[in-house]
Amino acid sequence: MAATADPEAPFLTPAASKATIRLRLRLPFLWLLFLLLGAILLPDKVWNTLLVGFGGLFIVAYFWVWQLSRGLHASRRLRFGWVAVGDRLGEEFMIINNAEVPALWVEIVDESNVPGYRAAVVRSVGTRNVDRWRESAICLRRGQFQLGPWAIRSSDPFGIFTITRRYPQSQEIIIHPPIHGRLPVPLPLGESSGRVRARQRSWQATVNAASVRDYNPQDPLRWIHWPTSARRGQLFVRQFDLDAAGDIWILIDLHAEVQLGREAQSTEEHIVLLAASLSARAIRQNRAVGLAAYGLNPYILPPGRGQGQQWKILRALALVNADGQTTLGAAMHDLSRVAQKGAAAIIITSDGTTDWLPELVTLAKQGIQGHVILLDRPSFDGQGNTGRVRDAVRQLGFTASIIRRGEVGQPVEEQERRGFWEFKVTGMGKVIAVASPESKTGREKLSSG
Repeated sequence: MAATADPEAPFLTPAASKATIRLRLRLPFLWLLFLLLGAILLPDKVWNTLLVGFGGLFIVAYFWVWQLSRGLHASRRLRFGWVAVGDRLGEEFMIINNAEVPALWVEIVDESNVPGYRAAVVRSVGTRNVDRWRESAICLRRGQFQLGPWAIRSSDPFGIFTITRRYPQSQEIIIHPPIHGRLPVPLPLGESSGRVRARQRSWQATVNAASVRDYNPQDPLRWIHWPTSARRGQLFVRQFDLDAAGDIWILIDLHAEVQLGREAQSTEEHIVLLAASLSARAIRQNRAVGLAAYGLNPYILPPGRGQGQQWKILRALALVNADGQTTLGAAMHDLSRVAQKGAAAIIITSDGTTDWLPELVTLAKQGIQGHVILLDRPSFDGQGNTGRVRDAVRQLGFTASIIRRGEVGQPVEEQERRGFWEFKVTGMGKVIAVASPESKTGREKLSSG
């Protein structure tokens, strides 16, 4: 049984412009004029028959598209609002035909600018029917993009007239950098003040248990301090100090002159990936993390904790570009004026010179520990001796690591072979994740009934 043409939640019919009808084929129209002149100037049964035939054809064609202009609508919905490079971007589309005639073909004209994603398809919808399907593609590049504006286009069976309905709305989407858990780089500890630490309590579990307090129903059972509870005859839970480790600043060098490679194999993308992964690890450990990005427009995000800080960092990293004019030395000098004593600075750079080493020493004199991550320039087909720079950093008493191209992260092509995760609801109402091995771009038909 065909489904009724009724928009169902969670789809919301977007505001659309009025449908426009245009003459698509001019040649039949010229034939009609020619037959009309022939019937007037040379009255004959043949001319009259052809005139009635072509005139009826035009009337039927126009009535067809007029019906579609009143009853043909569409909507689209983004399935997942938060995506990262390597994730699957998915949308659900719905075409509703409330007209008395079928839409033999409906073209989706999409003006989205997401790399590798095009929703331009052609569908067919019966009389008073609904067609639903999904479009998906792998997110290939981080950045800020938009879905839409878009339009639907259809025609009569003879292709004489076309109907177009535009949807001018567009939706912003930010593709974040991926987060990788396995990095050959440890987090620095830093040093926070014990006096300040003693006055603050953490709402999350840390390695430092300061005291106990009364149990609240929202507290996890693993926080219960059983010896105190047994001694006092009621439940008590441990109260945690903030971690003794200090703030972490992640400084990424976006100086345009020291960058190498292109797209996913560039030093720029490796720097962003390292910054995203290290910040996520620090947030999981309840560390306060800040970001200093020195692109064309320098961006400073003060240290903070929690998931909200993580979203801020990922959003900033999604939008940065290695187009800056600030050298690494100038960036560290600027950071020394905002970072507090006892903090640790993770400096990620592809600079193969040692001109910035004096500023690294200046950071240390101000009580800011420097930890340098060097991208190996030869592995990115560049010139320089990264090992020599690392040794020079270590001789000054700082830690330094070298990251080579491809050493962190995973190409998107390999992620495709692993498949992706979909969320299913069992008969008992439980939500589970199941593997969904799909291709790079996918289209899935949804039930209309």
